[in-house]
Amino acid sequence: MRNTILFLILSLGFVSCTHIQKESTFEIKPIPNKRLDMQQQIVAQLSGQTPIGDTTHLTSRWTPEQRAITRFYLQEIIEQLGLKAIEHKYRFANSNFGVDLLIEPYTGANLYTILPATTPTNQYIILGAHYDTGRRNAPGAIDNATGIALIYAVVKAMQKLPERNQNIIMVFFDQEEEENIGSRAFIKHLQKTDWKISSVHCFDMVGWDGNHDNAIEIYTPSDQLEKLYLDIGTQLNKKIFNLKINPVGYTNSSTDFDEFVRAGYNVIGAGECYYHKDSSPYKDTYKDTFETVDFRYLLSVTNFIEKILKKLITTP
Repeated sequence: MRNTILFLILSLGFVSCTHIQKESTFEIKPIPNKRLDMQQQIVAQLSGQTPIGDTTHLTSRWTPEQRAITRFYLQEIIEQLGLKAIEHKYRFANSNFGVDLLIEPYTGANLYTILPATTPTNQYIILGAHYDTGRRNAPGAIDNATGIALIYAVVKAMQKLPERNQNIIMVFFDQEEEENIGSRAFIKHLQKTDWKISSVHCFDMVGWDGNHDNAIEIYTPSDQLEKLYLDIGTQLNKKIFNLKINPVGYTNSSTDFDEFVRAGYNVIGAGECYYHKDSSPYKDTYKDTFETVDFRYLLSVTNFIEKILKKLITTP
């Protein structure tokens, strides 16, 4: 093995937000500039289709060790954008204190970076997707390497704009598959900052279009974001199914988007048509592989989201 990956998975001071130290070495090839090639490489490496480095394959992103490897990989590709990767470690107690005496509290780490506005501002847009998988043997190509590949491509496109009037936070959540622990912890982190979060956009499963209608679902309580997505959808002739969610008394916790709804943010979720029965049948199984991803569809949704973000950060 020419490349050795060394991991120091120590959790001193677990509620923290630090720049990642170089605790491992990944000799990964540069991420391509062409969007289709870029997204195929990211999904392939995250789902184990191709190795990270020379020999390390991710068979899933479920165990703490696998999620640590994933974070180091994501750190490397963030740094290829010329941005600083920040690890947000957390220790999340169980809902009942007595349970903590029997079961260890949740521990994990989100990974994020900030693409700054071109002029100083305290306004932030969040683009989020989870990086863990739902089972020990699930490669997680569609769920949710596709969401990561979408956000990465959009942020790279936003870097090229001569003017950006808002900061962009690109965040990859840990432990979505375990009661949305990562996004819940990140919300607590946000609430301790003075950042003004203007909108939150979460993407989960963006790789299946079985009937080839190019449609997406959006999930939003926000009139502002609903109108924006529908207007851009009309311009691009993109079919959109709109599922309204009322945040008052909201109790569902199926994905990271839900936590931002419950916390009262201006938020929207988007993805393939899960509720309209056109979604990957391989979710949380060993069959959620690279070969099942419709990259044409992923590319189409990415172009759609790019247009939306460009509108948000260039409108006075």
